[in-house]
Amino acid sequence: MSVHAPTPKNPIRRLGLVAALMSAFLVFMLASHANARSQGTELVMTVDGYDPRDIFLGHYAQIRTPLNMLDPETLAGDDSFERDQPVFVTLQIGEDGLARPVAIHSAHPGTGLVAEGRVAFENGFLHARFNIERYYADRTDALALQDMLRAGGPDEDRVRVILSLTGSGQLMIKGFEIDGERQIDRIW
Repeated sequence: MSVHAPTPKNPIRRLGLVAALMSAFLVFMLASHANARSQGTELVMTVDGYDPRDIFLGHYAQIRTPLNMLDPETLAGDDSFERDQPVFVTLQIGEDGLARPVAIHSAHPGTGLVAEGRVAFENGFLHARFNIERYYADRTDALALQDMLRAGGPDEDRVRVILSLTGSGQLMIKGFEIDGERQIDRIW
């Protein structure tokens, strides 16, 4: 009767399997994001920029949309919110093609174009975050966009953000409209 000693596992094979699984997961995440961007409702909003000066977060342009500062007095829906509470904003597309907030709610209203965010704080205005406040890009593009946003006045609509609104209310930046020209980000 012969007893076979267990063969040692090949560490290179294990490492290759882990690398393949991690790569497959990243491809899945990228494909899911691309699908959500392409299947979502496209919205265009005005955008303002401001300089973040945070060297530890990479190259990005800090942007503000009409969603970031909401006035409960002029918008339909609920009037009081707490910090970090979900906020649901009903959007309407105007004659000019731009999306604008028309109502804010503490619970999903059930119908319409509704974006979900989080309350940052309230001081007469409701300040909310929708995970679109930073646009990451390579250094040259981020600085060029930041310069365009900084140079434009409140009456200039030189730069607009193009968003995708998923069925779950998540907003994603698809690209920008600069001087009337659409510039959609490529994922692949």
